[in-house]
Amino acid sequence: TSIDIPDSVTSIENSAFYGCDSLTNVTIGDSVTSIGDSAFYYCESLTSVDIPDSVTSIGNSAFYSCDSLTSVTIGNSVADIGDEALSGCKSLTSITVANSNPNYSSENGVLFNKSKTTLVLYPGGKSGAYVIPNGVTSIGNDAFKYCDSLTNVTIGDSVTSIGNYAFYDC
Repeated sequence: TSIDIPDSVTSIENSAFYGCDSLTNVTIGDSVTSIGDSAFYYCESLTSVDIPDSVTSIGNSAFYSCDSLTSVTIGNSVADIGDEALSGCKSLTSITVANSNPNYSSENGVLFNKSKTTLVLYPGGKSGAYVIPNGVTSIGNDAFKYCDSLTNVTIGDSVTSIGNYAFYDC
């Protein structure tokens, strides 16, 4: 149910904990620099994840369909978040990014690039209506994918691009 990844580990490889559906808690050591593709795929009982400052990349589908995941904190070194890394997380309501991260930012729990011109991911557990902030020019691939509690999205005139599968299965 719980894993404490020690500081001696530098990489969590692809599918390392795939389908560990009783896993509720993961503590990631301060030496891990990458989280591989599908590393925690279908860990349905995982409730929260703190990505330490040492991590620079989060792979494709790394936390895909972690149904109990409610919050994610992303450290200051993450430079790459793969496709669908947090998609299908039905309870996810908040993504927080360290203020010193030069690549990503968050506002009201929503993930953006640093300059807030691209909406990267709207958490799948947020409900109600959402107004995309002024200045956003791009809605990323899979940005609102599986957001089945979303009732309305207002897209402003600054948006010029909507990515693949952006509103898939809402």
